[in-house]
Amino acid sequence: MTNIHFVIVFFFIPVFFYFGLTFFNQQRIKRRWREAQQLAFGEEDRMILEEFFPPYPMLSADEKKRLETRINYFLLHKRFKGASAITVTREMQLLIAAHACLIITNLEINEVYPGLKNIYVLESSYVEKDNPINPSTGLPLHATRLGESWKRGPIILSWNDIKQSIDFPKRRHNLIIHEFSHQLDQRDGHMDGTPSLPSEQQYHLWANVMSREFTSLISKFRKNQKSDIDIYGATNEAEFFAVCMEYFFTDPVNLERKHPDIFSLFTEYFKLDPRKWITH
Repeated sequence: MTNIHFVIVFFFIPVFFYFGLTFFNQQRIKRRWREAQQLAFGEEDRMILEEFFPPYPMLSADEKKRLETRINYFLLHKRFKGASAITVTREMQLLIAAHACLIITNLEINEVYPGLKNIYVLESSYVEKDNPINPSTGLPLHATRLGESWKRGPIILSWNDIKQSIDFPKRRHNLIIHEFSHQLDQRDGHMDGTPSLPSEQQYHLWANVMSREFTSLISKFRKNQKSDIDIYGATNEAEFFAVCMEYFFTDPVNLERKHPDIFSLFTEYFKLDPRKWITH
């Protein structure tokens, strides 16, 4: 083999491999969407959503169809695992999937939470297994947790806290939305409180609004002042985004009244108006 043939062969092998892998992945994604679209959404599942998932009855017919397709995709390709002897029922899976997919109902997406495979459901809150005592305080180093979301998974959720979110949907707290906001946040490779946006103009607007509001929350925290935004949002930009998402989806009327710029930013991004779901 001549040098020129050697170069050609070893240049084109990785090129062919790359395009072959890309083509295979695209076909896999198309097949998954076809499966999700063709799978009938059961009447029992609809009854569960009608009773326990308040946004569902208020969605338009098109939005319901998109949500149901995304739920099918989610349930087909995510694995639920119960921990601490809890049994994860179909109803639990469905309600977790519905909250997670509501966020992305009107977003242009290629896959449903790509990279996420496993969702662990615990009965209640938990602490890390390795939780040493802080010698300066005599207290455990790590606080009790309700959930976690890791880059490319897994997600860990406390069912007791989820139930609180379902039973009291207007209290500005929703564990599923919080943890899945982190999955949405890191789609661009960074968990920094800014999801993937379609234009530089939107990145600029997002940075201006969220930075200003984040700085305001930190100032209130340092001055020990009350805030309608959960003070946990002052932890970092990623947690601020997650806390604001909880507020947006559970108490949109007050978010619009007290933080109109965040509300406007989120309605444009999610292409949803949760005020329509609020029942008085």
